[in-house]
Amino acid sequence: MFTYKFRMNFEDQEGFFRDIELLTDQTFKDFHKIISENLALDASIECAFFLCDHRYRKKKQLHQHKPDSIQTEDNSEETNVSPKLYMDDCVLSDYIDDPHQKFLYIYDLRREWTFFIELARISPAASGSAYPRIAGSVGGIPVEISRKPIPLPGILDEEEDEDEENETMMGVERDAESVFGEEDLDELDDSGFYDDSVEIGGDFDEGKS
Repeated sequence: MFTYKFRMNFEDQEGFFRDIELLTDQTFKDFHKIISENLALDASIECAFFLCDHRYRKKKQLHQHKPDSIQTEDNSEETNVSPKLYMDDCVLSDYIDDPHQKFLYIYDLRREWTFFIELARISPAASGSAYPRIAGSVGGIPVEISRKPIPLPGILDEEEDEDEENETMMGVERDAESVFGEEDLDELDDSGFYDDSVEIGGDFDEGKS
């Protein structure tokens, strides 16, 4: 049995790569799982592989989830109608015809966090080794795409304090409206409730004279 060794990079981030080894008869679902587990990605987020040319231009998409059935216009259910490709059906060896075969792995199809993957080597499988496996690992990925991002010290506390302050002010406004009514509050403002003739810090008796 032989293995594929892939080098995976993340967008234009320097100091990050993963070397991933898989058996030639394993699927893109296996590939997806080892990436997701190693990077602690959220399994509920939709992702996909893309078969590419030598310039990483997309050719075909390998979808993550296979629907149970496809609804037709007459509301009848038909299975296996879609020509889409799915990870668990696609064996790696069936989609590698170049010694430097390239793929894209896109995590979160709405935001399109993009990993660039290139075949680096084909070699015999090591006796007694389990595949897929991470053969080399350098660097981390931005915390915003990881499953459990670590907040910066102090930032979370400041945001919570600001939220509490905003909620308090909104509560005061709602209480005032419930007592006076929105129209009455407008009349108070128009009637000169705040006397601009009285200077801040001045004597109220001076303002009356």
